[in-house]
Amino acid sequence: MRLSKHHVFWLAFLGGLLFFAGAMVWYTRQALRPYPADPEALKALEPAPGLEVRATPYGWVFIPREARGGLAFYPGGLVEPEAYAPVLRRIAGAGYRVALLRVRYNLAVTEQGKARQPIAEAPGLRWAVGGHSLGGVVASNFAASNPDARALVMWAAYPQNDLSSRPLPTLALFGEKDGRISAEQLEAHKSKFPPGTRFVVLPGLNHAGFGAYGPQRGDNPAALPKEAGWDQVAQRTVAFLREALDSPP
Repeated sequence: MRLSKHHVFWLAFLGGLLFFAGAMVWYTRQALRPYPADPEALKALEPAPGLEVRATPYGWVFIPREARGGLAFYPGGLVEPEAYAPVLRRIAGAGYRVALLRVRYNLAVTEQGKARQPIAEAPGLRWAVGGHSLGGVVASNFAASNPDARALVMWAAYPQNDLSSRPLPTLALFGEKDGRISAEQLEAHKSKFPPGTRFVVLPGLNHAGFGAYGPQRGDNPAALPKEAGWDQVAQRTVAFLREALDSPP
C-alpha cells in the first residue's frame, strides 16, 4: 500500500515528537542523576551501643542516649542524603539528636518545610537547622520563617534572603579548597548573614568534603584526608551547637 504525502507527513511528525519526548526524558534523568553516597556512608547509618539510628518517614534520625539539642539537616543539591551520615553521626555522638532529611529528587528546594517533621517529633529539645550547599540555602529559608529554629548551620552556603536583621546564632563553614564558591561570591553575600555569624574557613577542605560522595563537578581536589575533613566539620559544628543550644532560652 502506498502512503499519501499526508500520511507520510503525520508519520514523520509523530516519529519526531516521540523522539523528542524520549530525548527529554533521557536528558531529565541525566540532569537529575544524584551523586551516590560512598559505601562508608551507608555503614555510618548502622546503630551502635549508645547511638540509635533509624529510618523515618522524613529520612533518618540519630538518637544518642541523652540528647542535649537537635539538628535537622538538609542535603546538598543532587547528593544522596546518606552521603552526610559520617559527619552527622559524629555530631550525634557528641550528644545531639540529628535528623538527616530525605527530599524529592535530591533537591531540598522541593521540600523546604521538611524540618518541621523531626522538630515536631522531639518538641522538648532546642533545635538548629542546617544544610550543605543548596541544603544550607534551604535551611536559611526555613530558619527565617520558623521560630522553632533556634540556630542555623550552613556548610558551603550563603543565604538566599537577607537575614541581617535576624538575631539568629549562625555558623558558616567553608572549605579553603572549595571550587564551587569563590571568595568573591562569599564576600558579595556576607551582608545577608545574621549579625554575629561565625565564619570559619577549614584548611584543605573542598566543597564535596562535607560529605562522602566522591568528586563533584567544578570542585577542587581536597588537600587533606576525607576522615580528617569530617572530623573538622563535626568538631566545629558541635562547638557551635553547644554555645547556641545549650544556653538557656
